[in-house]
Amino acid sequence: MKKKLNITAGLRKFSFRLFLFLTISGFIPALAQSSSNLEIFFAQVDSVGMMIQQNLKDKEPAININFLSSPEYAILENRLASYLVKNGLKISNNENSQFTLNFVITEALVKYDDTFRDGLFGDILVERSISLKGNILFLDKNTSTDFSFDFYDTVKYDELNEIENRAYSFTQNNHPAEPFFSSLIEPVIAVGAAATAVILFFTIRSK
Repeated sequence: MKKKLNITAGLRKFSFRLFLFLTISGFIPALAQSSSNLEIFFAQVDSVGMMIQQNLKDKEPAININFLSSPEYAILENRLASYLVKNGLKISNNENSQFTLNFVITEALVKYDDTFRDGLFGDILVERSISLKGNILFLDKNTSTDFSFDFYDTVKYDELNEIENRAYSFTQNNHPAEPFFSSLIEPVIAVGAAATAVILFFTIRSK
């Protein structure tokens, strides 16, 4: 009789814990949202600004920048100018400036690759890559420098629309399909586990 009671108590504890887990799992707060694609492009442009600074003289009076990128990248060019000004450089519109450079962005690309689930009941994640490529021509030195920056991470599938900026097409790309098998089997498992926990709970209680 004592052994039966121990088994019953164990099953009751198991069913209660399973039921509790399934109940509270839906209330776990979401993780902080990923950085937007535009924010990552801004960080890459800042790195380009650092490259330019390294090629300047210590007391360069002012620099003239010929922005030659596609019009859609104007916001990134403005970011570059803002970065240089914030770091103590002066931007000149004088074509005869002592220091002149040509700046062009040849590629600003966002890609979403494979989707996968973070554990059995976890979020659907997407592999994200963001690349920025271009060229800087230092006219006074007659030298040319290519730049290429790549960023890789994973983001939540549900966040894809939020991390893109509809005003700038280069921050967007086609979204991958949601994993079919994973999205189909998770509700079945969740409902089955919840039903089992409830049945066990009331069966054991009636005994």
